[in-house]
Amino acid sequence: MSSTEIATDAEVVAHVSAFGVIVPIRAPDALRDAVLDAWRDALTDAQPTTDAVEAGGTDVASALHYLSPAVTTAAIDSRAGELVMLHAAALADPATGRTAVLVAASGTGKTTASVTLGKTFAYLTDETSAITPDGVVLAYRKPLSIIDGGHLKKQVAPSELGLLTSERECRLGALLVIERDPRHEGEPVVERLETVDAIAAIAPQSSYLPSMDKPLHRLAELIHLVGGARHVRYAESADLTPVLSELLAVPE
Repeated sequence: MSSTEIATDAEVVAHVSAFGVIVPIRAPDALRDAVLDAWRDALTDAQPTTDAVEAGGTDVASALHYLSPAVTTAAIDSRAGELVMLHAAALADPATGRTAVLVAASGTGKTTASVTLGKTFAYLTDETSAITPDGVVLAYRKPLSIIDGGHLKKQVAPSELGLLTSERECRLGALLVIERDPRHEGEPVVERLETVDAIAAIAPQSSYLPSMDKPLHRLAELIHLVGGARHVRYAESADLTPVLSELLAVPE
């Protein structure tokens, strides 16, 4: 067997926490260290609350690449109907726990924003933001998928990238629909959305929303909780730093 081939014998090598769901990861011994390294910031000693997911593949890179969405799917399936779950990054003020949720479709800038902003704000997730009815944003410190020149994205632990974390309770402080436009010049344009427009923009970027009781009401309640959602058009992720700082400031 070559150094990159993966044997098929697998056992549970880690338990990871994904917005309150404890997901066991099953992997062959040859993949154990890679799994533990990539998922080190989400590891927990808590007992599993869902079935194990398998890390398997022809090599380490592909195994880790496909493991991340498998864990996410298991966690989402487990919380269906309970939480508002948005395709969004979440970053918190490390001092107060006030959290900005940045909603966007896959492949449009959430991970890049998380890598940049996570050195100022605490990283909660770059993939799925899970929010309780009273506005608590639950952490999912998964590895980030980073383009490094290969055909598969590299899975990198948040701490390896120097991202901040926080153990305090994090509550929704701002709800943003982000739009990266490399041609945009100047400061980000921030526009408050009417509730109906915010729902129209956010609902398609959600998981299992129809399975909730009064789903549109749940979204509207979160939008009202933060004084309205906002659309933000920007050129580079660093441009969002002052926007988040202002929106997450504690009201006087």
